[in-house]
Amino acid sequence: MKTSSRWLLTLCLLLSVAAATAQPFKLSGSLREMLADINGNAASRRFADNPSRIRLIMKVTEARQMTSVCNDYGMLMVTDLGYIAVVDVPASNIAKAASDPRVVRMEKEGGFRFCLDEARKTANVNPIVNGESPLPQAYTGKGVIVGVLDGGVQYNHPTFLDANGLPRFRKIWDFDSKDGQPEPVVLTNAADILARQYSNSSCNGVMATNHGSHVAAIAVGSGRYRGMAPESDIIFSDATMNPLSERSFEIYSDYLLTSVKNMTDYATEQQQPLVINISLGNNLGFSTESKLLQEAFSLLTGPGRIIVAANGNEGNVEEMRHYFHSGSNLAESIFLKGQSMPMSYDIIWKTSGALSFSLDISMDTDNNTETFSTSQLTDGMLPAVERAAYTMKFLQLDDAPDGKHIYRLRFIPKEARLPFSVTAVVTGEQSFEAFSKMLGIISATPAEGCTISNAYTSAIPGVFPNVVAVGNYCNRVLPNGVEDVVGVMNNSSSWGPTWDGRNKPDVSAPGSIISAGNSYSPRNADEVVESYDIAGSDAKETWVGQSGSSQASPTVAGIVALWLQAKPDLSPDDVFSIIKKTSHAIEPIPNNHSGAGVIDAYAGMLEVLNLPASVPSLSHHQPENVNFRLVSDVLYADGADEGTPVTVYNLTGTVCLKATIQQGSIALNGLQSGVYAIQLGTAGSTLIRK
Repeated sequence: MKTSSRWLLTLCLLLSVAAATAQPFKLSGSLREMLADINGNAASRRFADNPSRIRLIMKVTEARQMTSVCNDYGMLMVTDLGYIAVVDVPASNIAKAASDPRVVRMEKEGGFRFCLDEARKTANVNPIVNGESPLPQAYTGKGVIVGVLDGGVQYNHPTFLDANGLPRFRKIWDFDSKDGQPEPVVLTNAADILARQYSNSSCNGVMATNHGSHVAAIAVGSGRYRGMAPESDIIFSDATMNPLSERSFEIYSDYLLTSVKNMTDYATEQQQPLVINISLGNNLGFSTESKLLQEAFSLLTGPGRIIVAANGNEGNVEEMRHYFHSGSNLAESIFLKGQSMPMSYDIIWKTSGALSFSLDISMDTDNNTETFSTSQLTDGMLPAVERAAYTMKFLQLDDAPDGKHIYRLRFIPKEARLPFSVTAVVTGEQSFEAFSKMLGIISATPAEGCTISNAYTSAIPGVFPNVVAVGNYCNRVLPNGVEDVVGVMNNSSSWGPTWDGRNKPDVSAPGSIISAGNSYSPRNADEVVESYDIAGSDAKETWVGQSGSSQASPTVAGIVALWLQAKPDLSPDDVFSIIKKTSHAIEPIPNNHSGAGVIDAYAGMLEVLNLPASVPSLSHHQPENVNFRLVSDVLYADGADEGTPVTVYNLTGTVCLKATIQQGSIALNGLQSGVYAIQLGTAGSTLIRK
């Protein structure tokens, strides 16, 4: 028997066993899709590794059953969280395991992808961090670990080096390619990391990226264009497992979970607080398919364990809208368009009744009409449709929290950069909604009674309740004005709410034309702010200006690192509370556009230290045009008027010293080492470390 025939027979057996014994959707939608793809051609496969084994997230009824379930079905443990784990499973055993009553759910969701000069000023970070030794102000992130889960980092970029020329990376999880497959590389020695120079995804693959360099530099970069927490420790996990694959930049949920668990384990070993930045996501947060990932994240966050994530870049208000509601209309013709890339294009449909579809699909010269209905589903799926330019799939997902049915229509282009349009004539028994990823909803007929907007475009994992989701605030524009208008949200920043009705994003931060360190590539040559050649090499050290919620998120992650330095046991709830109390609202709150408003690092630090309560008279802003610097026991206040009264408080709110500015300074003789709040007349306050 030929191999393909054996796989076909196995697939039929899998589906028949699943239909007979498994709960209807015990397997997540993408996992069911993968099993159906095992016998498909390479263009339609949704994963690049060996199809005989699949790595996924599994939940069992009790933690003590995990070992026996793994043993019974030939699973290899990858990441253990007790009753939830990432396991490596023979594909032929997945349906059998799903029928086991000890197994609650098996999940593998994909599509996660890569969702400072002015930014530090806008976010009010400068009052906290001086960054120029030997004149540090109160907090620089020292002693705090910042985890960066991203793709593409230049380990030896000057922005990541310490005073001795060694990288501040304490641990990296990277990959080499061996026989076309990823081979894990874990390094903790600074010299080894320096010698490696680049992460695997920075220098290999069809979509080689340096996204992680820019993101990490915003959070923790030092030197030129400093990041928010320039003295923090850095750990990095390369999110692109196999950069040689066609879909190298689409990351699966099991890898996100393993990476976060690795980072939290390391922070526990080092007994240090940790904030993780995730500037990637699945920009269609309306989904019930990542429930295990959400539950696992809740287990991994807590006191001293904070996750910050980009809210997404799908909010183009006029150009590409992504949410549709039919209102009272039971029949609509909806027009969508975009440009093909090597990734999936999903449209999620939500309704209480049946739906029927007639799709006119055009991709380059390939034009087809597809007709089908939800009543034709077998085991929640329709057979994949293969066309010259794309693969089309349709399947039912888990029901929404309100009990309505959810269906996913997926297009997988076979070539990139082709014009792509879909005219969907949809008829429903009840009103219906559509949530489109990557394809913009341009119009609908009849227009009366329906709604087209950018709601529900917030990204996973930012939509999770215990993750801080960050929107992109426009803090600067290019001369041609392409970055919207200063003082409002960037036009691209994604909108909430979440699939279960919560407000997202939680906060906003500068994310427009952010200058930060980045490894050079011809693709970002026109974004270079500053660069210099490396002696004896063709490489360049560069700082580039880029925009997106990917840039806004590490701004907040770096600020949280400063707060964690002051109070290492801050919990996610503490961070949410601080953000709500101290951010600057730019529109009525709560809302699903800017969250609590623009983050204010300094006001947040005062809240962390409980200074608003212990020192009611303390100003919550830095004095204008005054530069504080501490030399030995003398505090200089350059720019302050002579004779201005100064009050010095400790962190309990006790007055330690009263004086006036004489010759531009006051003496702090007699004060013990520690952090103090300095009130300068009525002009404002600052924090110093003596």
